[in-house]
Amino acid sequence: MSQFIVLAAMKGQFVSAAGNMYDNFQMLGYVEAGDPNQAVTAFFDQTPYPIQWGDVDYLWAEQLIEGSHTGHHGDYDRVYVESLRRRWDPPGSAAAKD
Repeated sequence: MSQFIVLAAMKGQFVSAAGNMYDNFQMLGYVEAGDPNQAVTAFFDQTPYPIQWGDVDYLWAEQLIEGSHTGHHGDYDRVYVESLRRRWDPPGSAAAKD
């Protein structure tokens, strides 16, 4: 098991004090998991504090180790919130068809 940092791309943009627009990414927390996708799923399933998931576009996780192969900054698989929610929808339900 490795330690991962879980990050999120938020819907909407951040406006700086100078009025510049930026994409809005947030660090959500740390998780121990076997790989980045398991880290995202574990965080989503047991979120340690309330999150308005409708504000989140997608999540990803990066392993917390030192080395030249780290620091992918979002190059890992994007895990969209809707795909995480869909795991719990019964087959054939309206939510599963979206």
